[in-house]
This record gives sequence, C-alpha cells and structure tokens, in this order.
Amino acid sequence: MKRFFIIALLASISFAAMAQPRAVGLRFGTTGLEASYQHSFGWNYFLEGEMGLDFGAGTKAPVGFKAVATYNIIWARPAWTDRGTWAIYAGPGLALGAVADRVTYNINDIRHSIMDNGFMMSVVAQAGIEYTFWFPLQLSMDIRPYFGFHTNSGYEVVGGPASIQYGAKTSFYNRGLLGFIPTLSARFTF
Repeated sequence: MKRFFIIALLASISFAAMAQPRAVGLRFGTTGLEASYQHSFGWNYFLEGEMGLDFGAGTKAPVGFKAVATYNIIWARPAWTDRGTWAIYAGPGLALGAVADRVTYNINDIRHSIMDNGFMMSVVAQAGIEYTFWFPLQLSMDIRPYFGFHTNSGYEVVGGPASIQYGAKTSFYNRGLLGFIPTLSARFTF
C-alpha cells in the first residue's frame, strides 16, 4: 500500500509539472547565441534556463560558453491585443561560464590590456517583455546584465630580452555589462 501511495504521488507531481506551460527555442543578441527553455509555475512565475555560446568579447577573442538560470515574476499582463498574451517580467538569476573578458596588467609601469578566456560566475538581473501568439510561438525582448567576477588563465609574453609570465587574475566581469543591450528570443510553446 505504501508503494502504491508513493507511485501515485510521483505520478501526480509529474503530471502537474507537465500541465504547466513550457517553451523551448533560441535567445540571440550581441553577447551570444543560446538554447533557451522556460517552465511556468502558475500564472505569474516562470523559470528560464539558457546554455550556449558567448561571443560578446568580439572577433579577436575565443568563443566562450555559459549557462544561465533565472527565476522571473510576471509583473503585468497588458491587454494590448485581442489575440495572444503579453507579459512584462523581471527576476534574479545565476550564471556560470568559460568566457573571454578584458584583463589589465601593469608591467614595468606600462598598462597592458588583453582579452583572455577564464571562469566567470555572476549574479544576473533580467527584465523583459514577451508576446505569446495564439499559435505555439513566443517572442521576447529582454536585458540581462551580469554582475560578478572573471578569473583568467594567466598572462605570458614570450620573446624580447626575457620571457614574462604573470599568474591568473580575478577581476570584475566587464563584458557582463553588455547585457544592458536588448536581446531577442524566439520559442516554441507547448
């Protein structure tokens, strides 16, 4: 009897989770291209997760990888159209990744600034607006700045009179402020 109760409980939880609206698609902008997943909890909350490439550092830096999860609260559902639904949302989140960022070293009283890959860990703040069509498509635009740190892999100069080597340096994740540039998402809803 106890096993039956546990199986019934797990089945009802999984069916309830499946009944919530979900969306899967792509999020793209100046900082990267990510696979995106949304899972709603009730009418006013949803969890959003993305994993993808980070090319926000420009063409001279190596392409990085990042994963982001945010918990969003829908603050308003304006009735701007007769069909489909609008949502204005915001929420906090966390990000991890191996991304490029600008690192500055002072070598012999000369300031050197380089782009270098390294580990990034940040708190994120997301705010956006989305429109879910009456057919299974959702479009959204949001901003998501990253506030955290970046640890690079170290700096090495070979050549000249001597070989110069410097260890890893931890600093503010500067490229995370590119998140203030709006990003677009397109998702299939189910």
